[in-house]
Amino acid sequence: MKRKTFLLQSFVLMGTASWCPLTLAANEDKFPSKPLRIIVPFNPGASVDTIARSMAVLMSKKLNQPVIVDNKPGANAAIGAQALVNSPADGYTLFFASDSALVLNGLLYKKLAYDAERDFTAVALAVNVPLVMLVNASLPVQSVKEFIYYAKQNPGKLNYSSTGTGGAFHLAGEMFSQAAGVEMTHVPFTGGAPAIQALLANQVQVMFGVVGSSLPYVRAGRLKALAVVTKDRVSALPDIPTLQESGYPGVEASVRYGMVTRKGTPPQVIAALNDAANYALDDPAFRDRYKSEGYIVPTSHKAQEFDQQIASDRQMWNKVIKSRGITLE
Repeated sequence: MKRKTFLLQSFVLMGTASWCPLTLAANEDKFPSKPLRIIVPFNPGASVDTIARSMAVLMSKKLNQPVIVDNKPGANAAIGAQALVNSPADGYTLFFASDSALVLNGLLYKKLAYDAERDFTAVALAVNVPLVMLVNASLPVQSVKEFIYYAKQNPGKLNYSSTGTGGAFHLAGEMFSQAAGVEMTHVPFTGGAPAIQALLANQVQVMFGVVGSSLPYVRAGRLKALAVVTKDRVSALPDIPTLQESGYPGVEASVRYGMVTRKGTPPQVIAALNDAANYALDDPAFRDRYKSEGYIVPTSHKAQEFDQQIASDRQMWNKVIKSRGITLE
């Protein structure tokens, strides 16, 4: 009897010993089991930082873990990108990146500390920032057709501003110039505010700028919006045609912001992060707030769809950069 009791206890202990590691492994595999971090390569309080923080709050609810925003501005987003590269491929660190960090830097710089195509994988697109073709109110044109006629009648007299060489504003201007067969002089500034102020002061005559920040000036009659540089019309400017409607179907561009993480992150972790991001994007208050500010908020989508969009943008901008001979080195 004692021998039977001893054997029974031994089997129970053996079963417990073999079960414990499995239980611990299961707990370790559960994602997320600790706070997450979103690296934002912009200063606190910037409009993009605000979007990232709004998403972080909503994603935290879905993931049942804190999601902390970590601002790392500088070096045209390269500092933030490098911080992601230095992080483990476990999904606990994300990068809230623009198309400059994900696409343009790799096409414009011959030497870059990171390779977005090699190092990153998509989680979700956050917002599209539609661009609009703006002119100074004093310019005697009311449409894209009239603008092109004026530009050809006044060669060398039109300048356009941007937030810097190689940025989306600059490249949109180059794309339009090439498609329309007009030449304009590019005048780069160090940000959106001085670029639009130069347009208001008629120091430059044209700008391919952000819909949201230009709305007050368009509504006040200080600037004229000739066309939006998007596939479809923008709800904030419903009466303004697209460049496609104006006769230039190939001229289409947006500034994109989205979340990526380290390549090599397990697929189930990417799926969980994507699910949390879609939870934020589907939130009615989030959608209403940023749509009213001129952003285009995507609907729920798979991480692979954002990866495909990045690849498509890379191909499009590469053609423009090469054909126009643009470089930052």
